[in-house]
Amino acid sequence: MELPNSLLSRNERYSLTPTFAFGSEVLRFDKKLEVRGDTLDPYAPVVLEGAFSMPFSEGMEKGDLQVITEIRKGRKDLPVLATEEVLAHGILTTASLSQIGQYRGEEKIPVLGTWLPPDSLEKAGMGIRGWKELEDRLSAYSNLPFTEKNPFLEILKGPGDYSYKKRKMNGLPHYPEINREVLRRFEREIRRQPEASLPVSDMQLSILARGIRQGSVPADTLSERELAHAVSREPGWKEQEQLLLAMEKVYPSPWVYSNLGMVFLNRAQRTQSVRERNQLLENALFSLNRSNAFFENPVAVYNLGVVFWLWGDKFSAYTNFYRALALTESDALREIYEGALGAVSIFNGDYRLASIHLNKAAADPINLFNHGLANFLAKDYYNATIKFEESAIQNRSNGYPFYGLALIAARNGEEAKLYENLGKALERNDFLKRRAPSDREFFQYHDREGFKEVLRGTKAEEK
Repeated sequence: MELPNSLLSRNERYSLTPTFAFGSEVLRFDKKLEVRGDTLDPYAPVVLEGAFSMPFSEGMEKGDLQVITEIRKGRKDLPVLATEEVLAHGILTTASLSQIGQYRGEEKIPVLGTWLPPDSLEKAGMGIRGWKELEDRLSAYSNLPFTEKNPFLEILKGPGDYSYKKRKMNGLPHYPEINREVLRRFEREIRRQPEASLPVSDMQLSILARGIRQGSVPADTLSERELAHAVSREPGWKEQEQLLLAMEKVYPSPWVYSNLGMVFLNRAQRTQSVRERNQLLENALFSLNRSNAFFENPVAVYNLGVVFWLWGDKFSAYTNFYRALALTESDALREIYEGALGAVSIFNGDYRLASIHLNKAAADPINLFNHGLANFLAKDYYNATIKFEESAIQNRSNGYPFYGLALIAARNGEEAKLYENLGKALERNDFLKRRAPSDREFFQYHDREGFKEVLRGTKAEEK
C-alpha cells in the first residue's frame, strides 16, 4: 500500500492490519504493517510492504481478505481514524488440483506409496539377511585381497538400494572384475527367482496364510519367501497387515517394515475417523523408520514422504521424495519419485521446478495433468494445452484434463471452449462438479447464462 506522506504528521502512527473472514470466522494475522510520521522522508511516498501467510482450510475459497487501517496520535496513542475495507474476494486454489493420490469422492480410492514385490532386484538386501548374501559372495571371491574388497563391503553397509550401491561401486578400483564375477551373477539369480516355484501349492499357501492370520498356525511354518508371496496375494489391506505383523515376529526385515508402512498409510486413506487416521499414520511413520533403521532405503523414504503429504506437511514430503530419488538409480522408481516431486512443487508454488521434475516422470494421465497444471499456473498456456490434451487422450473418462482446458479458456476469454470443456469435466467428475460453482478462476463467468447452463446441465443429469 502506498500513501502520500503528507497524510501523516510527525506525532502520528499509521498501521495496517489484514484479516481474512470466511463463514462465521475471522482470522487475524500475527503481525501488522505500521509507520511513524517522525521517520518519514518528506520527499518520498510512504510504502508499506509485507508478506502474510495462513493455513488453508475448507471454506476459505469463498472468504474475503480485509484490511483494518488506523491512525493514532501522540504518546497516549489516541485513535484518530479507523477504517475497514475489503481488498479481495475469495482465494484461488488452483494449485490444489495437483494430484498425488488424494481421494476426492471418486469411485476408486487410489493406492498410495511404493510396494516391494516378493521377488525383484529392488528387493535385494531388503530380506531378513539384508546384504549378507552379497557380502558373503564378495568375501569369498579369492582373486582380490580383503583390503581391495573392503570398499565394496562398506558401500553395501551404507544407504541406498542395489542400483544406488552399484553406481557407487562403479568408481572403485577393480569394479569391472567384481561386477563380472560377483554382481552380475547375483543379479541373474534374483531375476530367475520368480520363475522358481514355491515348495507349497497356491491352495496350501492360502490355507496356511489364513491360519497364520487367525493365530492358529505359527508364522514360521512358512519360509520368509513363502510368507512374502502370501502377503502379496492377499486382496485386502487388513489381511496384509495381519500377515506382515505375524511375519515381523519371525522374519523382521526392511521389506516387512516398508510394506507394513505402506499398508498403514493406505488404511489411513480409507477411514472416515480422524482419530483412527492419525493413529494409522503414526503406525506408518514408526514402521517406515524401522525399515530405514536397518539401512536407509528409497522405498521406505518415499513412503515416509507420502505420510507427510497426508498430514499436510508439504515441505517434509518434498524432502523425503527428493531423498528417495537420490537413493536409487532404478528408472522405474525414479519416474515415480519425479512425479511426486512435481506434484508437491506445484503446491509449494514453484511451477518451473515442477515442470523440471515432471519432464522426467512417467507420461501417464496424472503426471501429464500435473504438468499441464504447472504450465498453466506459470501462464504458459500453449504447453499447458498440449499436456492437458495428452492426458485426456490417455484417459477420456478423467474429468481433470478437461477442467484444465476450461481454465485456459476462461483466462483467454474463449467462452465457447470454456463451456464445452467444463461440461465434459463436470459430467465425468463429482468433485469438479462441486468445485466449479465457487472456483475463482471462473469468477467473471459466474453470472453468465452460458456458465449457469453448464451447471444446470450436470444437475439435470443427476436427476
